[in-house]
Amino acid sequence: MKKLVAVLLLAGGLSGLAWLVLDNQPRVEPGDRIRRADLVWAKQLFERNVPSSRAANTLQTLDLSEEEVNRLLNYAVVVKPVSGVSANLEPDKAEINLTLRVRQTPFGNYLNFSADVSNIDNRLTITRMRLGGLPLPAFLGRGVWWVAHNWLQQDASLSTLLKAVQRIDMHEDRLSLDYLWHPKLLTMLERKGAEVLIGPDEKARLLAYAEVVRKIASRYPNHSQQPARELVESVFRSAAERGGEPAAENRAALTALGAYVAGVSLPQLLEGKGRTTRRAPPVLLTLHGRRDAAEHLLIAAALSATGGSRLANAIGLAKEEEDIESGSGFSFTDLAYDRAGARLGDQATGEAAGSVLKGLRHLPDDAALSPSFADLPEFLPHQEFLRRFEKPGSPAYQRQIEEIDRRLAAHPVYRQ
Repeated sequence: MKKLVAVLLLAGGLSGLAWLVLDNQPRVEPGDRIRRADLVWAKQLFERNVPSSRAANTLQTLDLSEEEVNRLLNYAVVVKPVSGVSANLEPDKAEINLTLRVRQTPFGNYLNFSADVSNIDNRLTITRMRLGGLPLPAFLGRGVWWVAHNWLQQDASLSTLLKAVQRIDMHEDRLSLDYLWHPKLLTMLERKGAEVLIGPDEKARLLAYAEVVRKIASRYPNHSQQPARELVESVFRSAAERGGEPAAENRAALTALGAYVAGVSLPQLLEGKGRTTRRAPPVLLTLHGRRDAAEHLLIAAALSATGGSRLANAIGLAKEEEDIESGSGFSFTDLAYDRAGARLGDQATGEAAGSVLKGLRHLPDDAALSPSFADLPEFLPHQEFLRRFEKPGSPAYQRQIEEIDRRLAAHPVYRQ
């Protein structure tokens, strides 16, 4: 009888705890899908904070708005149960909110966590924590902070990054971070991001496809221009021979191709070799006679195949895209190849993965890889763009998008 009572009390206590900590609604909504423009923004943000002299141990200040802090936090959501993370900045304090999605229960399927991080004597300290509707004692926050700090110190890369930070100041809706610049910091960030995001199986696949790309490119003279379809065709023939799960093979193949044209060395990134992860592609790829078309399509496909893409962010697949304000002007042609690549990546890792793999094994000409978009308006200066299209999303602008999508829908690779 006593055992039964104990069991009932334990069950009641666990139910009460679940009722307190689980919620029906997320405190932080899932972050937006990461797009090429976001990656370019992040890349430019860090490049602006590289000292012009590039001298080591130069004190730099990174000043971010609350919106920019949250944009960066969106990239940091790498653990699958974490659906959203955000920060509210106040003078000398930040409220950090984190939402994890759990299995459906009668009590809710979201675990919401919040903590106040205060700057006390130039040291960050957790002063308040709450798990759902359950307040947690302040001493637990100090313990969590101590454990996290010591855990980070065990990793040489993370320890170096922590030591580079000299001061963090929090203001109303702004954050300032002083750090000692060292040339290896960006490379360390890239490698650490890849280490966190890429599991052993995915790493092996990526390195295998990087080697396939290297061997195929080595057949051509250095600095020559070659049709992208030849490299794509050879890579996907290799994917078919490997015989793995189509979506996983397609994802790794497209990522390796995107990394190649973006000038990212996967071996140097994933195996920690060399002082940099960058390597100029020895052979330049073209699509319908254009290098920019091949780059836009393959990089967009890699971004899409890797989910939007935090993995792509880790391997640096950010290419400067044409902008209305840029010197070369706005290009619907570039936008079209971006949309083609995004569609290719989605289909190559979805239900049509097997069909896409099969279709990319045989590409007799450039038209088999992608429709041509050379006739679309491009090189439009700012004023000319405004005169003809007013703004992105206008009826005239949307007609161009519809024409792009019509051509893609009629193409064998993209109409799956």
